[in-house]
Amino acid sequence: LNALTRILHSELQGTKIKINAVCPGWVRTDMGGPQAPRSIEEGIRGIVWAATLPEDGPSGGFFRDGHPVAW
Repeated sequence: LNALTRILHSELQGTKIKINAVCPGWVRTDMGGPQAPRSIEEGIRGIVWAATLPEDGPSGGFFRDGHPVAW
């Protein structure tokens, strides 16, 4: 996923399309299980943030809760 994010970011530079990877964290879902510390609402915040970035927002990164995560 990290490599695909970087490749697509490079290919789409100069367009208005943002390419970012987002980690929702360990979320209480059927897959995450009942012991996961984050609610669905908490997990989705970063995804919504990335989907609604302004035109001058970041692209080509990996984020959690709207903050960069080191590759």
